[in-house]
Amino acid sequence: MVTLPKQFVKSLGLEKKHVVRVELEDDRIVLTPTTPRQSILSKTIKITDFKDPKLLGLAIVNFYIMGHDVAQVVANGKMSLAHKRSVRESVENLVGVEIVEDYADRVVLQSLVDPSKFEVDQLLERFTQLSRAVLRDAVNALQVGDKTLAHDAYERGAELIRLYRLMMRVCFQALRSSAVREMVKVKDAPSLAVRIIAVRELGRVAYYCMKIAERVEELERCEGEIAAVVREMAEKTDRMLDDSLKALLRHDLLLASSVIDGMDNVRTLYSRVFKLLLKKPEKEAHTLGLVIRAIRAVAGYGVALADDAILEIFSK
Repeated sequence: MVTLPKQFVKSLGLEKKHVVRVELEDDRIVLTPTTPRQSILSKTIKITDFKDPKLLGLAIVNFYIMGHDVAQVVANGKMSLAHKRSVRESVENLVGVEIVEDYADRVVLQSLVDPSKFEVDQLLERFTQLSRAVLRDAVNALQVGDKTLAHDAYERGAELIRLYRLMMRVCFQALRSSAVREMVKVKDAPSLAVRIIAVRELGRVAYYCMKIAERVEELERCEGEIAAVVREMAEKTDRMLDDSLKALLRHDLLLASSVIDGMDNVRTLYSRVFKLLLKKPEKEAHTLGLVIRAIRAVAGYGVALADDAILEIFSK
């Protein structure tokens, strides 16, 4: 039998004879209700605090990421068309968010995302696979001069921002609740912290993969030695991303170390292709330079992900 202060019992929605789970977490004893009360997190966003519609959009996105279920966007009087547009555009880029009430002076948003439907590691795998596909298709488009494929890769890369925000939301919900952490299959707080860092790294990976596709669409077909070296550089980067995620999920120290060592090869290939670009017309050289710099950046974030794997291994 456990006796708790009355205010704790009321806050958690407990009653006499309810069962709680007792766990030892580092130097703390943690009591968790076996049937936690479903609570709805609500937030009011005042237009007067965000007169710039872009800032209002950022606020909506961040309230979503922080795990709020309901957001009320309210204005003193009629809301401007620019602010209404910002609300709608923000909702379009958030998974599972709907406008449930829309008036002249306020808009109510509700998230329908159920974190129990997701596993964090599965989301990481899916996001990495989709980012790698964007990278591969962008480089293939460069090799054959397929602007349609490059544009398609770019749009898929841009769409990944929705999945990135969903991953961040699920992670922050798990950070707030040990019950949610169990639902999303993260075993402890240190592992969750590492995964939040990993999500940030992968967000940057997706961004640079998208930028590669965007730049490739501006170019004509790339042939010869430059094309061969760029492909080799991209293939090495692709393997690094795959291996770094495997190292994280499998706690594989040797694999993580091999990813870090592989960065020297990417730098060598970058220097080689950079010298070749000096012989190209200025505009083409500049755009190709942006492509290879973005590939190098992706490889760098692959190394950062490998560092995350090592961090988790040694945090146990």
